[in-house]
Amino acid sequence: MHIARMIAVEGDYDFIWGAYSSAYQKVVERQFGAWESKLQKSAFDEKWRQGGFEVLQLNGTCVGAVWVTNEGKFLQLREIFLAPQYQRRGIGAQIVRQELEAARAAGMSLRLRVLKQSHAIALYERLGFARCGETSTHYWMEAV
Repeated sequence: MHIARMIAVEGDYDFIWGAYSSAYQKVVERQFGAWESKLQKSAFDEKWRQGGFEVLQLNGTCVGAVWVTNEGKFLQLREIFLAPQYQRRGIGAQIVRQELEAARAAGMSLRLRVLKQSHAIALYERLGFARCGETSTHYWMEAV
């Protein structure tokens, strides 16, 4: 399975917001009790303005997005999400493995922050991430 990665452009906004909201709504509801659309849209828009999202495509079809930043001493996997119909097919694991390889090639670790109610925690642990900190709502995880 080959997943193409394309730098997101303005025309990708609607797809990425749709994939983001559909991928996160249930975990946000588990974590916080409700999905507040205006609040979530505002938070997403702030991330979007920072730039750097990549659209993930499988056989020419947009399936999700990823956003990674270089924080100097480590790479941070800020976002990775797939439209629900593409979840649990190994796509996310493949992208995370690519990011792990990129971090190792650069002599850096890969860090991420994940909601405590996220089912993705098990995936991250299988891929070698360990919890290295937490807030009231999130775990920080790192793979070296």
